[in-house]
Amino acid sequence: MATITKVNGQNVLLDKFDSFGAMLAYAGGNPSKRSSDTGSPKFTLTKNYAEANKLATEGWHVVRPEVERLLTALQERIDNRLDLVSEVQYDTSGGAVDVGRWLTGEPECMFNFVPVPNERMGRVVKVFIDYGASAAYSAEFIRERGVVLCALVDTLQKMRIGCELWGETAVEYGGHPTHVHSTVVKLHDASTQLDIDELMFALANPSMLRRITFSVRELAGVGENHGYGRTTETVYAVEYGADIRIERLKERYSTMMENPVEWVVSTIKGLGLI
Repeated sequence: MATITKVNGQNVLLDKFDSFGAMLAYAGGNPSKRSSDTGSPKFTLTKNYAEANKLATEGWHVVRPEVERLLTALQERIDNRLDLVSEVQYDTSGGAVDVGRWLTGEPECMFNFVPVPNERMGRVVKVFIDYGASAAYSAEFIRERGVVLCALVDTLQKMRIGCELWGETAVEYGGHPTHVHSTVVKLHDASTQLDIDELMFALANPSMLRRITFSVRELAGVGENHGYGRTTETVYAVEYGADIRIERLKERYSTMMENPVEWVVSTIKGLGLI
């Protein structure tokens, strides 16, 4: 249930969920669904709320081939950094000789490259995704962006980086810029095994916003006589201290959409992971 909460120095009507399952249970209990149920399939990629809930619960994997194609391209860029690194191990026998050591009479002049765990293993990265988007963005565009997000999260997993993943979207409502409602949900806890297939709906299906979140807003009383609010900057990510903060859709042309491989690589580099 939405409550007025001070977040980052601002009073916000906040709906915060500690798991995606909790969000689905709450949104599904809305007895008076409006656009969250009747919205156009062209706008949401689902027929109604029931279908969206079914996909969110049971899985939505139609974007898997696109995610795999992107991951293949990423693997060509960072394959040698995905799992293990190698260090030189010297011995009296081995696969190659260190000529310098041999010339000095060092018995352990032979060496092998031995794989060892990368020092980044065990690190946890907090990722905040603003999944908000105005009605001007097509369902297909939101889906395409989600494919890139899935590839980023899956790449972090393959690099053995723990990932705490949150989603947030905020709107100004009631015609007043100081009236802000924010929906915040923890999509994945770093202490549990990450299955990217389970996250595909939340990251890439426009019904995450336009059915599930719309139902949360309906329960909060947001949108009555004023649509479903005007998308605005998220507020919770700043207070929480996200390592990666992905902003809402603001423009159609960006590195993320035009060159997703480069965007994922630069994002990971920015954290000093490669």
